[in-house]
Amino acid sequence: MCRYDQRIPAVTFHPDAKALVVIGLHADRRWVAKRAREAGLKVFLVDPEGFPRPDGSWFAYPLEAPQTGDVVVRQTAAAAVSELERQLNLA
Repeated sequence: MCRYDQRIPAVTFHPDAKALVVIGLHADRRWVAKRAREAGLKVFLVDPEGFPRPDGSWFAYPLEAPQTGDVVVRQTAAAAVSELERQLNLA
């Protein structure tokens, strides 16, 4: 029987890559982020740290994945990607 972390395929990064943007922090993404750090990439984690319940209230949860040096973006993926696109268009 193989452990969950052993079933995630090997991840290779482009030799010119400097950073990895991780959207959501499910277990598979945490392993990819770990491998990116090991490869020397800066990791940007996009997660609002919770989600709205059907009644409109907010269900907050703590992020488990961030490590020292990571950048945490506390937005939904839609908002974060839109802002990233805006920033890249300014460059």
